Amino acid sequence: MTSFSVKAQIMERANKYFEFFSYEEAIELYEILWQKDSLNENVAKQLAISYRLTNNSEKSELWYSKVVKSSLTTATDYLEYSRALQSNKKYEEAQIWMDKYLKSTSGSEQKQIDLDLILELRKDSSRYSIKPITANSEQSEFGVAFYKEDVVFSSAKEKTSMIKRNYKWNNQNYLRLYKSEVSKDGDLKNAVLFSGKLGTNYHDGPVCFTADGKEMFLTRNHVSSSKRAKRNEEGVVSIKLYHCTMEGDKWSTPELLSFNMEGYSTGHPALSADGKSLYFISDRPNGYGGTDLYVSTKTETDWSTPKNLGDKINTSENEMFPFADENQILYFASKGHAGLGGLDLYSIDLKKEKAEPVNMGYPINTSKDDFGLILKNGNGYFASNRIKGETYDDIYQFAILSRLIKGEVLNSETKEILGNTKVSLLNSNGEIVKTIHTTADGKFQFLISEIEDYQIKSVKENFTDGVESISTTDLSNSMEFHQSVYQVPDNKLSLEGLVVYKDDRAPVEGVLVSITNEKTNETIDYTSNSEGKFFGSLLRDQQYNLRYHKEGILSKSSKLNTSNRKGNKVYVEEVVEKVQVGKVFVLDNIFYDVNKSNIRADAAMELDKLVVLMIENPSLKIELSSHTDSRGSDVYNKSLSDRRAKEAVEYIVSKGISPDRLQAKGYGESRLINHCSNGVNCSKAEHQANRRTEVKILEL
Repeated sequence: MTSFSVKAQIMERANKYFEFFSYEEAIELYEILWQKDSLNENVAKQLAISYRLTNNSEKSELWYSKVVKSSLTTATDYLEYSRALQSNKKYEEAQIWMDKYLKSTSGSEQKQIDLDLILELRKDSSRYSIKPITANSEQSEFGVAFYKEDVVFSSAKEKTSMIKRNYKWNNQNYLRLYKSEVSKDGDLKNAVLFSGKLGTNYHDGPVCFTADGKEMFLTRNHVSSSKRAKRNEEGVVSIKLYHCTMEGDKWSTPELLSFNMEGYSTGHPALSADGKSLYFISDRPNGYGGTDLYVSTKTETDWSTPKNLGDKINTSENEMFPFADENQILYFASKGHAGLGGLDLYSIDLKKEKAEPVNMGYPINTSKDDFGLILKNGNGYFASNRIKGETYDDIYQFAILSRLIKGEVLNSETKEILGNTKVSLLNSNGEIVKTIHTTADGKFQFLISEIEDYQIKSVKENFTDGVESISTTDLSNSMEFHQSVYQVPDNKLSLEGLVVYKDDRAPVEGVLVSITNEKTNETIDYTSNSEGKFFGSLLRDQQYNLRYHKEGILSKSSKLNTSNRKGNKVYVEEVVEKVQVGKVFVLDNIFYDVNKSNIRADAAMELDKLVVLMIENPSLKIELSSHTDSRGSDVYNKSLSDRRAKEAVEYIVSKGISPDRLQAKGYGESRLINHCSNGVNCSKAEHQANRRTEVKILEL
């Protein structure tokens, strides 16, 4: 027989093993072929795929490094090579090949490798104590579940039996359910077969139980009526969910749950603490890709139509092994969310609508597969192939040594981030444990070792203090607890005002201060006390009109803008003048257009104050006089001032004031109040001082 024909026969046998998903046997023959022909690109690719499917990341990396340089390479090969590198902690190189994959594909939901995130996830390695359980065997153990005071798990360890059956995909035994007592230190030892009656010729588990241990939900390989397993086109035998109950001291025959779907897998059950919600995985249609997480709720007679948990949790990759704790925290494993490589473990708070999955970080997660976590009172178990690699999983026990409280400070009205905020953690005695100042991102985190009731308090100028409580219950099962703190904008400003007389700055009691919000047109009245003070509150970012009224004083008004105010206090002071016979007042802000005498809108506002004064003092009679500066001829200025004084008086009369209480006088430039007479060079301000409107009290 020629060398060529021998190689052809070996290739035919290897391909047949590969076709029937017996990858371990296929690998042996492909390795022989490679030794005979190290240029055969097809053999290299078959070895890369076979090692990937048996979860051997080291060998997978080796063979994909050849495939990506061959003529047979595809974009998918870039992806699988990147994953193998990531699983082997070669993150920078993995990032390069992931970027090549993303550039060569369009519309991929695959995430980039975030080296900064990986560095962050590997930080707090002292937060947990982790060690393998004693009950681990040379084969695989995983799929832990609490059962009363014990723990049940799936194991591929060898049975004592006349008939030996193994799973050709990886040459391990089929999975059986085992039970172990929990020792005082949390270890699992001396595992025994859970139930001989429940075993099948294929895989059994994972499972979960009701709190009383009387009902079980069981994952099994689905077999036909002829007792043969049904495989899909990828060689995977579908799984189904079964339910059985304890009858006496034995389990009833498991029955298929109604929401299983023919031709698709359904498994990995997890019950909520109240037993009303059943979480599971499925690859049924209309999902997001791979296996997704679903939930079904208990009805009076059955279970509801399953609901996909959505794209916050599910990705285009596999989500698997859910577990729901008593605080409605859902733990699950995923390859689709950003992580350290392989399957990583995540948690999400189902009580919070906007919660996002949180990677549980190292050492719970590694670059290998980490999955199937359960947790009770801060202690728990999960499975990983971190030591043995490939498809050899072990169960690890862990305890939470310290917990991370993290979150962000938000504006309660806009839900925007509040950066540069002082955040303090207070213990159950109200003592400050630690204080930090956030940066612009508003994020904070505290690492705690003691479980007790805490408060988070945030302080920021122009906001009321934000206070959120975290209970012992919240923290007992949490490795990482997220809490947003909301601060209400302190829109109110504390107003303090003072009214004094112009002559001697004596306080003025009994002044009615009317404050009108220009935006809402709402008016609030305050009255000055014996010290001339008044107190109230204003809103930020508003424009206000303030009016001061009292019999015997000249009414005044002013504007106040509360935008961009620092602190939460506003102080105003107003100087008023007494109304006395012979007293002369200058009306501020009475302006006229050049060479015009008509009353402008701004001048009308000031004249309105005079109208109010005269209404409040019905016996008051006044002279209203207009004055000009020295520019222009004396005759012209006298005429202009006469017209302006008369226009002002006519305006006041139009508001209902009797004309016999008013006299109009135009003095032109005859009563200058400074040195700026004819021919004297003066500034605009000096000339402006002479252009004025005065009121003289004639009679009270």
